[in-house]
Amino acid sequence: MMDENGVWQIVVAPDGQEQVTVGTPEFPVEIWGSRDQTRALSSLYVPWHWHPELEIDLIAQGEEQMTVDGRTFRLHTGQGVFVNSGVPHMSQKAPEAETVRHISLLFHPAVVGGASGSVFWQKYLSPLIGAPECRCILLPGETEWQRQLLTGVEQVTRLWQQKQPGYEFEVRAELSRILFLLKEHCVEHAQPPTAQELRDAERIKQMMDFVRAHRQEEITTAQIAASAAISVSECLRCFRRMLDLTPKEYLQQHRLRHAVSLLEQTEKTISCIGAECGFTDMSYFARVFRARYGCTPSQYRTRNAK
Repeated sequence: MMDENGVWQIVVAPDGQEQVTVGTPEFPVEIWGSRDQTRALSSLYVPWHWHPELEIDLIAQGEEQMTVDGRTFRLHTGQGVFVNSGVPHMSQKAPEAETVRHISLLFHPAVVGGASGSVFWQKYLSPLIGAPECRCILLPGETEWQRQLLTGVEQVTRLWQQKQPGYEFEVRAELSRILFLLKEHCVEHAQPPTAQELRDAERIKQMMDFVRAHRQEEITTAQIAASAAISVSECLRCFRRMLDLTPKEYLQQHRLRHAVSLLEQTEKTISCIGAECGFTDMSYFARVFRARYGCTPSQYRTRNAK
């Protein structure tokens, strides 16, 4: 989830596993971003991730830089983007932008589709979710259907904030209209990925899963490459093409993000957190943490104490 400063926060379960919870099992819908959508954020950073839910991001003000499947897009005020289920992506405030108002609408397709064999799944959802050309759809708001879709996102946001009796019905109806617009127009306006990009996306997901599962251990680039059954040289090229990072840089970023989550959500000691995140040398842990967050782990915990 995202904190009030626009920084992605990972929820850590008691067993140490990272979780992304969208809404509730009964109603898997969530609006992420600033709690007060009239207040601009001076920072915004959502690191590489993916989820089974569909996502639509809307820039209410400012400029955002988003990367999906190795492609980077600049989104300006009033523009948006659709990210399909299971597609790796990340976003951050554009370097030259002072502030940004960002709204992320996430929802499981079952909210609209119901049972997997329903007409809604067969006629509308499956063609959308299963289309490679619909992995990412830019929504610049230049056509009537795009404007209707983005207005629908704003309407869902209002309904979500107000939560009047029966709002779930209204949210589901609005999401149905949004999905219908996407299904009807996605192929026409999408940018189809190449076969190489599709292979890279699946490999990156496998390697990111491996890093997440083994972050406590000493991990080599060769092991990361082996998790996707590719060579070290191809692993390096894949990370650079898709994430613009080396495997080691991604590993360190992941470990530091997990450390931040543990600092905020648990009372574990600093040394315990460092070890759990794969830092066997506590002085090195403190040094790289300070380089990333501008303070030591202890100072971070004190500053962010609830």
